[in-house]
Amino acid sequence: MQQPPVWLGFMPLLVWFIIGIGLAIGNYFLARRLGANQVLWAVLSLIPIVNFVFVYYVGYRVVFAVLDRLAALGGRPEARPI
Repeated sequence: MQQPPVWLGFMPLLVWFIIGIGLAIGNYFLARRLGANQVLWAVLSLIPIVNFVFVYYVGYRVVFAVLDRLAALGGRPEARPI
C-alpha cells in the first residue's frame, strides 16, 4: 500500500487559513470602526488556532460597543465612549 503525500496532512490548516482570510478582511474594517489596531486584528485573524479564540473576543467587543452606544443615546451616565 502506498503512503499518502505529506502535503495532504496540511490541508486542514489550509482550510483554516482560507477562513482566516475572510475573517481578517472583516475584522480589519471592524477594528477601524471600534478604534482598535487594524493590522493587529487582521494578523490575529490569520493565525489558525488563535482566530478561533479571537473571534469570541471580537464578538464580545462588538456587543459591548453597541450597548455603550445605545446607553449613550438613552442619556444614561454610565455610558463610556469608544
